[in-house]
Amino acid sequence: MIKKYLKWGSIAFVVWYVVNRPDGAAGVVQGTLNGLGGAADSLSTFMTSAIP
Repeated sequence: MIKKYLKWGSIAFVVWYVVNRPDGAAGVVQGTLNGLGGAADSLSTFMTSAIP
């Protein structure tokens, strides 16, 4: 039951944050995507050097 409340509370917070701070929300998304891109580049470099 508590998981349900936490899930809906999290969704409500995200919606509230996006409505009240769209620039901040866009920054968070952009930062997350940049981090994932960096991780993919690092994994690609590792795999390239690990496989002869």
